[in-house]
Amino acid sequence: MLVIIDVTHWEKDEHNAIFPVGARDKEMIWSPSYASEEIKPHWPHLFKESIARYPDQYWTELVAYIVSKYLGVDVPKVYPAIKHTQEGIVCGSLIEWFYDVNTERHIPAGSYFKKRIPDFDDKTGKEHNFIDMDALIRSFSQYAALSTPRLQWLSDMALFDALIGNTDRHQENWGIIFLPDCTCCLSPLFDNGTSLGHERFTENVRDWDKHRLTDYVMRGKHHLRFKREEPKKRIPHFEFLKILASKNTATKTHIQKKIDNLDFDAMIVEIADLIQIKTKIPFTQARFEWIKKNIELRFELIQQHLRHDND
Repeated sequence: MLVIIDVTHWEKDEHNAIFPVGARDKEMIWSPSYASEEIKPHWPHLFKESIARYPDQYWTELVAYIVSKYLGVDVPKVYPAIKHTQEGIVCGSLIEWFYDVNTERHIPAGSYFKKRIPDFDDKTGKEHNFIDMDALIRSFSQYAALSTPRLQWLSDMALFDALIGNTDRHQENWGIIFLPDCTCCLSPLFDNGTSLGHERFTENVRDWDKHRLTDYVMRGKHHLRFKREEPKKRIPHFEFLKILASKNTATKTHIQKKIDNLDFDAMIVEIADLIQIKTKIPFTQARFEWIKKNIELRFELIQQHLRHDND
């Protein structure tokens, strides 16, 4: 059973106390050396608040992490957390930092896109596209001792983002980690809060039938475009997954194995357990029901799209 982590007295990072990138307030803080068994001791974590108009959004980071565990994809650990301020208690997601800041270095993909594409728009990322993304990763595989299997990582990203409906895998939300042994790897799939229908108020969607929900889900798109010359054509979630599944037999098998091995019922039970956590802004039964309907339908549509690809 998860408990709320109180980070009020955790030490702020002297170099990265506040992060300016992104829509939500966040700060880097360090866990104490006496942290519990759950928390990695003396390690940087990100405390990330919700957008003001969606006060329970911080729960989506934790739900996405639970999904990642059952799907078998690499996502930083997430915990529910609070901190006490002069204005009162602030709720947020506590996210374990995904690399060793003392011995490793992370370069966001946006830095490379700016070099590859003249006048790259780093505010909207409208030139963030799959063809350049794939070419960038391929070049690191060939010339920089990239240890991450390229197509497996891309497939995991597409499958995970399709299942949670993530629309924000932009060029700053993935990158390259350079390791002490002069090799490098692709980053875990971090920053997953813009997903799971977080922007919908539960009182407005509780009566949606499957037709209306399907229409909503099918409109979901990945942040990626297919190519830089078509900046307005973001790739639909399920189409992106089909593109990768069609690459070769090994990639299709990898994706299908992830689907076949997913213990869907156990995953839903673990998400439902979040309702029992007592905090100022709780994970409500209504929010759980909305997320459950979303994930169930997305899982069904993923299976349908993969079956059609096999026909």
